[in-house]
Amino acid sequence: MMEAAAPSGSPFVAVDGRDLKACADGECEVLVRTGDQIPNDGGAGPLSVAIQAGRVGLAPASGGMGEAVSGPPGMVHRINRQEIVVVAVQGSEGIIRLSKK
Repeated sequence: MMEAAAPSGSPFVAVDGRDLKACADGECEVLVRTGDQIPNDGGAGPLSVAIQAGRVGLAPASGGMGEAVSGPPGMVHRINRQEIVVVAVQGSEGIIRLSKK
């Protein structure tokens, strides 16, 4: 599902910085890079990150959501009770926001 998503601040200033463990409860905004593993108990399960061509890709890690999602800044995807937003992408880094709905 694609919807507009407003950044929470200046590009590449994530609320939780690079603290991926902040996502463990399913609520965070973090700076991600390819290869990152995001702990997540918000509905989508643990996530594996890949960034390519201005898009953030998230795939299940260790029995996660079941299907991969990918999108440019502004992409909003809902899985179970979780919302995943691609806030921004620049080069090999991106900002994603996870929240429970």
